[in-house]
Amino acid sequence: MGEPNKEMSAVERFHALCRNAVEVQEKFLLERLDANKDTEYGRLFGFDDIHSVEEYQKELPITFHYDYEPAIDRQVKGEDGLLTADKPVFYCISSGSTDSPKYVPVIEQDIQMQYFYWYSLIRESIRRQIPDASDEELFGKIFETGEFRRDFMPDGTMSGVRAGALYRYLEAKGEFDINCYTAPLEVVFPDEMEDMLYVKLRFALACRDVTAIHGVFVNRVVGMFRYLVDNWDAFLSDIETGKVSECFSVSNEWRRYLEEKLPADPDRAAELRGIPTENLSKGLVRKIWPKIRYGQLIGGSMFTAYMDKLWMYVEDLPIHFFTYAASEGCFGIARGMAEKDAYYVLLPDTCFYEFMSETGDGERIYTIRDVEVGSKYEILITTLSGMYRYAIGDVVEVVGFEGQAPVVRVCYRESQVISIADEKMNVRQLESAMRKFQRRAGCSAEGYCVDGDYTKRLPRYILYLELAGGEIPEDAEEILDECLMESCSGYKRDRELAELGKVFIQPVPKGAFKAYGRFMAKLGRRKEQDKPLRILITEVQKAFFGGALLS
Repeated sequence: MGEPNKEMSAVERFHALCRNAVEVQEKFLLERLDANKDTEYGRLFGFDDIHSVEEYQKELPITFHYDYEPAIDRQVKGEDGLLTADKPVFYCISSGSTDSPKYVPVIEQDIQMQYFYWYSLIRESIRRQIPDASDEELFGKIFETGEFRRDFMPDGTMSGVRAGALYRYLEAKGEFDINCYTAPLEVVFPDEMEDMLYVKLRFALACRDVTAIHGVFVNRVVGMFRYLVDNWDAFLSDIETGKVSECFSVSNEWRRYLEEKLPADPDRAAELRGIPTENLSKGLVRKIWPKIRYGQLIGGSMFTAYMDKLWMYVEDLPIHFFTYAASEGCFGIARGMAEKDAYYVLLPDTCFYEFMSETGDGERIYTIRDVEVGSKYEILITTLSGMYRYAIGDVVEVVGFEGQAPVVRVCYRESQVISIADEKMNVRQLESAMRKFQRRAGCSAEGYCVDGDYTKRLPRYILYLELAGGEIPEDAEEILDECLMESCSGYKRDRELAELGKVFIQPVPKGAFKAYGRFMAKLGRRKEQDKPLRILITEVQKAFFGGALLS
């Protein structure tokens, strides 16, 4: 099948995989079944007797994280051979279905594939798309906007977010090159959870020769620039004096660290003061770092509220929309740097993909052989690390093909999840928080739902609340914020990192939720389709509770 060989470049190898993606997919699936046939899960579902995609789909059920939680709990406690023959080297931490985080095991082969796609392929792609630049001009000094804590499971296995798995793996092997980043190792891998935004910006501003900005989600990058603009004069004063202004929320430990590592630099402060403050935000990135060549982050139409702000700061800077990934695996790589939206080529050799029609019509489940351009599907994945026919809840639109590999745009999450800063709060967590809130606030809700509010410097939740009894106390938002942090570890993390603002409560008139039901009935929604509305997804829902349609 023209399988890639080691003599090929990363791009050539990728194109070879895509040209033969159907065969690569089937080979991937059968190899995973064979490798794990003697695991507890493999014996339970008879992997040894499955020899085709059709048999696999017939014999194995569609699964969700809760199907794996007992096995993962046993695995964390030391048992082997449950989901995969290989022992996990990392546990991704994601928001759980209850008040505790969920863990997703990752085997070494999974991280090695992540390295090929996130490092080898993306770097070579960027070289080809900016051919007039040397490696030093592209990768010489990168402003990495993320940080990755050194967390561990009780048995010493590394844990954290998927974005940090590769960095942590390379660091553990002594292969992480910190010299290409603006910040030192202890800033990229802080020991404690703290808002590191000021610290990272100080190191980046001190560097005149930044060549690229790397981030994860666009909302974080936009929030970083907004924070810088809002505190521009204070930043310049700190660069000039080598101190940390009192207006910044920085611990005494980090204050001492910065004063030691970043002494007074009046020349750099003078350079930055030469930037006119009128329309400072417009083209800010090139004003600060004239040698910058590109940015790398996850954005596109899924993040519409932030994209216009991003273009204001970066203007015509080429942006690579990085990756389509989750705790469970790496699914896609952005196709290019001049795309109108974030289009991802599904990676043929990191997961086996199945597709269910977005409408739910019919019982057929498709493979990449059958999907059609212009159609939308909910994705199921079978991963390297032991998730089988796993429903991640993402709905994607097929926009084209790279060889036989579908190119997709991520549309929305089919499952009821809100995630405006990668906190991934699901309905059960929200309901848990609201039960606590009603007890502590001394009020009861007739109905409630949440949406993201992007009008402030920090995005925040807005809770539309219809009271059934009692009154909303003055400190209701503080109470609810505390309840949300208790119920969702991702929300707590992003509040502590100052990536989310405090929740805002918007009371709605009595009868609002019944009015919404009548409104949807007029649009043709059948009564048996009704579910309690908790997270606003569609534009109609947002417009109704935002006031445009609620009367």
